[in-house]
Amino acid sequence: MRRLKILKIYSIFWLLIFFIVYSNYETLYGFFFSTVTFNTTVLSLLFIGLLIVIRASVELVMLTGTFAVIRYKKDDSLKFYLTGIDKIFPENVAKMFAKRASHQNIYFTHSEVSDVTQWLEEKFINQKSYISFFVSMCLMVGLLGTFAGLLTALSDMSSIVLSLKGDVNIGEIMKRLKSPIEGMAVGFGSSLFGVAAAIILSVKGYILEKSQAIFIEDVQDWINSLIIESPISHEDGITMGGNSMTQMMDVFTEKLSEFTEKMSKSNKANETVLKMLSQSIEGESKTAKDTMTALETISNGIRDLNINHYQSSSSLVNSIQDLSTSTINSNRNFKIMIELQEKNNALLIELLKKLEKQ
Repeated sequence: MRRLKILKIYSIFWLLIFFIVYSNYETLYGFFFSTVTFNTTVLSLLFIGLLIVIRASVELVMLTGTFAVIRYKKDDSLKFYLTGIDKIFPENVAKMFAKRASHQNIYFTHSEVSDVTQWLEEKFINQKSYISFFVSMCLMVGLLGTFAGLLTALSDMSSIVLSLKGDVNIGEIMKRLKSPIEGMAVGFGSSLFGVAAAIILSVKGYILEKSQAIFIEDVQDWINSLIIESPISHEDGITMGGNSMTQMMDVFTEKLSEFTEKMSKSNKANETVLKMLSQSIEGESKTAKDTMTALETISNGIRDLNINHYQSSSSLVNSIQDLSTSTINSNRNFKIMIELQEKNNALLIELLKKLEKQ
């Protein structure tokens, strides 16, 4: 795996920038303070972009060293190293390296090669997009300052031209031209700093991108040589064949252990589901039993209520019959009393008639 000299290249590039700034300090100082607002914004964007570039460069150097160490370590030292660096990889890649650490040997399948290269490419693409964003922002702020300065200069020039009359005083015109010239200085000063910042970020981004491409190419060459499905060479065919068979058996063992682990998890899940179902069935049966008991109690209550209601109805009918009988008897007695009273009245009338005749 080739050594990357990205930090050394950055150091040389920074020396060149410092030399240019030092040799043109007064000019750059004047341009900077001609438009402090826009130039401060540009320098802030440049600073943030440089932080992103430096961080990406340090990560690239660390990844280069990591893969170089993985390539040359063997046995227990490889296992110890892979166990210690699992935090810098994504979950799928870290899991793959953890499995290889248990076998104390490095090899890859096609899917694992795809996972590693895809992770590296996505990581580098994200860093490139951030750098491109800050390059564009530096250019846009520089152009915005240019347009603002030119607009100020044109406004001042138009006021000067409109104020001219018949008598032209050259000295007065030269004094009044100072404001438009300062406006143009604002515009071109912001353009200078914006373009310079964009160039610096672009060059550093280009160096970083080329170094990342070299790193990915080296990693792909290395892991492609360790794919267990790769063809056997003619020079050491027996050794490579034995290693390939051993690695295939290791992969088969890994897949079998993964399958066993998944089956055990599935069995545990099924046991949990069955336990929940049995508990649910027991609860449902208990609820049904309680419901049947409640229904039986209600049925007995309704039956007792019907019996009591029947008995009450029979007693009521008997009472009504007794009452009607007594009423009929009393009516009969009352009728007899009326008849006796009528007879008494008739006898009294006859007695009165006899008394009147005498």
